[in-house]
Amino acid sequence: MERRILLALALSFLLITLTRPLWESQRPSQPPSGGKEASKEINQEQPKEAPIAPKKIAPVEAPAVESKQADAERWIEIETDLFRVKLSNREAVVHSWVLKKYSDSHGKPLEFVDEKKSVRYGYPLSIRIDKEEELMKSLRTALYAVEAPSRMDLTLASSLVQHVLFEYADQNLRVSKKLTFTNGSYVVGVDSKAWVNGRPAGHYLDWSSGFGDATVDPRMAVHRAIYRTGGKITRLMDSDVGQEQEHSGSFDFAGLEDLYFAALFLPSQGEVIRRIQLSQNEHDAGEGKKEKLLRAAVFNNSLESQGTLLFVGPKDTEVLKKTGPHLAEVIDYGWFGVVCEPLFLALKWIHSYVRNYGVAIVVLTLLINVALFPLKYKSIVSAQKMQKLQPQMKAIQEKFKRLKPTDPKRQQMNAEVMALYKEHGVNPLGGCLPLLLQMPFFIAFYNLLSVSIELRHAPFILWIKDLSAADHTYILPILMTVTMVIMQKMTPTPTADPVQAKIMLAMPVFFGFMLAFTSSGLVLYWLTSNVAGILQQYFMNKYGPGTAAEAPVKRGKKK
Repeated sequence: MERRILLALALSFLLITLTRPLWESQRPSQPPSGGKEASKEINQEQPKEAPIAPKKIAPVEAPAVESKQADAERWIEIETDLFRVKLSNREAVVHSWVLKKYSDSHGKPLEFVDEKKSVRYGYPLSIRIDKEEELMKSLRTALYAVEAPSRMDLTLASSLVQHVLFEYADQNLRVSKKLTFTNGSYVVGVDSKAWVNGRPAGHYLDWSSGFGDATVDPRMAVHRAIYRTGGKITRLMDSDVGQEQEHSGSFDFAGLEDLYFAALFLPSQGEVIRRIQLSQNEHDAGEGKKEKLLRAAVFNNSLESQGTLLFVGPKDTEVLKKTGPHLAEVIDYGWFGVVCEPLFLALKWIHSYVRNYGVAIVVLTLLINVALFPLKYKSIVSAQKMQKLQPQMKAIQEKFKRLKPTDPKRQQMNAEVMALYKEHGVNPLGGCLPLLLQMPFFIAFYNLLSVSIELRHAPFILWIKDLSAADHTYILPILMTVTMVIMQKMTPTPTADPVQAKIMLAMPVFFGFMLAFTSSGLVLYWLTSNVAGILQQYFMNKYGPGTAAEAPVKRGKKK
């Protein structure tokens, strides 16, 4: 049994490792916009007689040095059909970003800007010019002049696109920041430019002080930095980011994410993000606890750039596909993404009929178990055959039990065991391989339920009000543990070793404890799978070929 377990684990690891490159190679990869084609167009504009001449682009003249700033702080509120944003002309930053169609764990509007943390570590869309610390001190308190309607409500406005322009200038520094808001889109245009002593200055555009739903249970919360370059997505936890790291290249997007939402900087059409910075600050969360706040920033060349786009919204497949290429990859399905996508479509299709994601999970889990029953059938039959051979297996083990594991005569024991398998037509891997073939489906469904925003705050029945949250009554985890014990009692055991039997009995308790703090949708999936397994095992134990006893010999009457 120990060897079978080790072999199963080894084969599982081998299967995952060998097939991962295959799935990754199936992902579409294309060069980012603004690459070779853009370079070619620029080179064509250069005179032939001066091959080393600088690029000819629209000149950005240094504005005349004149003071431009506001006398007092002003608040600008923008509301579209999808979000509400509150801006301040002090530093021209965001103080509130609320998604209207989503709520937090307390049922309040979902807010992505924490005022208490931001006042210390920085607000979103702040501008940072490296190596200009003295200028930055004045910029952090600068009052920008603003050009914007007194109230921007795109849901009522006749125009679907509106702009807010911030401008600030003193003797040494001039900065402008233009924000473009579009109805029906989670994307905001950000065109920022800076000049120092009359010369264009490259600068970073920041999203500071972390990101995500702050009301999520910390045990289930996910906060990561994310970027895509070279056709590959990189996700970094705060411990991976460290104090600061800078990356250069060609980036399709970069930003921060939690489990269901993301704030991502995107390149404007025809451009590419060339440089990003990731860092984290340690925040005192009280009661002796420390919280690490991630920051993501993209570099903006004031001379060449036509601005940056900022997506702040849900990790919803349809939304992401409409927003831009490769963005749907932000949803982390794991290694079995190829299997997850059709399962996700099936889940949504079932939901379109039953109108309840809990019921949809139950139905899809049952369908998966029915589809995989032929594999499970082979596994159960193999286990039943192995169980019948236990007396003979034990006799062989007793015969060689006094030998040391390194004794060459142990090979004779293995030879007798294999001869016993061959005599009775038993494949020692017959119970493992079918289970390994089922693993991608079960893991894919598990991953799917972990990241699907459709389950967020989706109710099931009675006490289950949110399938993405843990069941704090622990009813579902207890039922899941009980069904695991029942299924284990019904399943044929290929060994009579009491130590291994105790270990196997402890497994349901371990899994029950582990899943007690995960989402209700995941526990519901596991519970339903266990119930389906119990029904299948009952059928096999009663009617399966491995249980057929030898027919008794009928004695005829003496004549």
